[in-house]
Amino acid sequence: MTSRLHALSLAALCGAGLFAIAAPAAAARGDRPLTELRCDAMENHNGRLVTIQTPDLHVLSQAAADGRFQPALPDGISSILCGRNSIVPAPNDDEVLWLGLPLYIAEFGHPGRLGVLEIDNGRYRYRLLEGTPREGEQARLDQRIAEFQARFDALSRPTATR
Repeated sequence: MTSRLHALSLAALCGAGLFAIAAPAAAARGDRPLTELRCDAMENHNGRLVTIQTPDLHVLSQAAADGRFQPALPDGISSILCGRNSIVPAPNDDEVLWLGLPLYIAEFGHPGRLGVLEIDNGRYRYRLLEGTPREGEQARLDQRIAEFQARFDALSRPTATR
């Protein structure tokens, strides 16, 4: 399933011609601002992941906006896939998971990388499906996951009543 997702990811995102190959090493170090080039919805269709083009889906900006992240998505969506200049999740990417959907992040360069942000039994995790972390990225990935987990844990705690 991972190779199908990777192949579909590359075909869907590259085929649209919307990606400019950024300097991935600079983005990984944090020298460049995080840029999202495109997001699509993914649907499981007869055991195959199918890309559903969603031109109004912009996770980076919409999740960062005030209020809850509530994009208009077609029925049957099983995940969201975004192409960015870095595989490190953005500060509000956990809001995608609040919809019950994993977030795949594709980074292009040589070689391209693909990761997935997901939650399992109340624990956030980020897995690289293709590629490996570059120097300094693992610490940034761990820090971001810890931020997501702390926010989730705080929201999950029962509030005291008077």
